[in-house]
Amino acid sequence: MPAMAEDLRFEEANTYFSEEKYEEAINTYEEILSSNVESAEIYYNLGNAYYKTGQLPKAILNFERALLLSPHDKDIRHNLEMVNTQITDKLETVGKFFLAEWFNNFKSITKSDTWAIISIITFGLFVFLIGVFFFSGQRVVKQISFFVGILLFFASFFAFNFSGAQKNKLVHRDSAIIFDPSVSIKSSPSTGGKDLFILHEGTKVKILENLREWKRIQISDGNEGWVHSSSIEMI
Repeated sequence: MPAMAEDLRFEEANTYFSEEKYEEAINTYEEILSSNVESAEIYYNLGNAYYKTGQLPKAILNFERALLLSPHDKDIRHNLEMVNTQITDKLETVGKFFLAEWFNNFKSITKSDTWAIISIITFGLFVFLIGVFFFSGQRVVKQISFFVGILLFFASFFAFNFSGAQKNKLVHRDSAIIFDPSVSIKSSPSTGGKDLFILHEGTKVKILENLREWKRIQISDGNEGWVHSSSIEMI
């Protein structure tokens, strides 16, 4: 956190939490966030405080926000999975091609800034080895520097793209949490649309389209429909 004032408020909120004064902790964490300061630690602790008070949708929302900032954190992921077992909707997940699934999981093992640093370092090593290739008089050294340099070039390329993808997830957030106790998902963006299915609080949805105060959503089992913006909270 960038400033001493926020550090003191963060410690104050943590003290409230340790003393089981969860409402006071929530208010203090939210106060920090309202001052345009955010971190995975704040969202994670706030999610825990909401969970302790039985507010599962808000707990899930903050764990999801924490995971966006720190996708490699096992504690955040564990708590999110644990809370998701306690909500009403237990949805099947549409199967993905295993290589695509592995690729997405690998991309999410660390955050955007770390991937950017990896990209810069590997590209620098690539440039160095290209120099070795051109100026070395030994054939074996040339061969090794060439092949290792090519590997580093591709590593830099992929790390750069991973960094951009992770950054895009932060800037262009396309997921939300249902906050109404239950809501009918419509076939069209209007209250008169046909009811397709019902979702309950805490369920995560992906936003596919915006139309005035309506959002076209998709859930993990592949079903789609329209929901009013007032029923969801963007991650």
